[in-house]
Amino acid sequence: MFRTALMAFCLIMPVLSMADDDYVYLFGYGSLMLTPARTATSPDPDGSAFIPVKIRGVSRLWNLWFAKSRQRSLDVEPSDTPDAYVNGLLFAVKRDQLPAFDQREGPAYQRLQIPLANVSFYLDRHKINDDQVEIYFYSPRKDSPFYAQRSESGKKIVMSYLNVVRAGCVEIDRKHQLDDRFVNDCVQTLGMSGYTIDDDLDQPRYSRYPETLWQKALTEGDEEKARQLRTFIDQEWANYLEVVAEKWGF
Repeated sequence: MFRTALMAFCLIMPVLSMADDDYVYLFGYGSLMLTPARTATSPDPDGSAFIPVKIRGVSRLWNLWFAKSRQRSLDVEPSDTPDAYVNGLLFAVKRDQLPAFDQREGPAYQRLQIPLANVSFYLDRHKINDDQVEIYFYSPRKDSPFYAQRSESGKKIVMSYLNVVRAGCVEIDRKHQLDDRFVNDCVQTLGMSGYTIDDDLDQPRYSRYPETLWQKALTEGDEEKARQLRTFIDQEWANYLEVVAEKWGF
């Protein structure tokens, strides 16, 4: 999402009956798809539901620039392009948490509502049939000082962040047994055309890059977290990057 890919999803609640007006959905589509990046702030609550979907009428872009970390961030913007869509995850949150989400995202973002008619589900068991359901995403304000046009070639996407997003696509595909449908849609809709990529893997600048999180856990003396991250890096992460290289060609 999103300055920090909607990192505020640490407040994510399990999906309940949407007849309950206390709950709405938010849509996440970037680094939150990868478990270690999502849980770097807070563990997933027990019973949390992560529903893979496609949202029509929007496009992924990389039009947010943060000078402090010297990197572009992924965002989603409404699109007039026919058949434009973005895939990602729906999360249920309490309605009274929305102001906190708005505040956390800050003045660079606006919260927009997505009609249920624009949502399609990868799996029939996830379908929502309540026409009154509210689904939101955060989109950048183009008058924000953080907004950067694609043509500003000196402002680059860093590989560490890009790999976290792409590996998240692979994770969701594998966990939901989607037979490459989800990851192939990521390939089609990641919106990288026209941007410049900076290979920062020798010194990753994205703070939730798995190796960076592992080093942080070691520094903080959190042996259990360090062990979990090392296992992830040696097993799932390595496998995900193999798929990334196969699907994207780099």
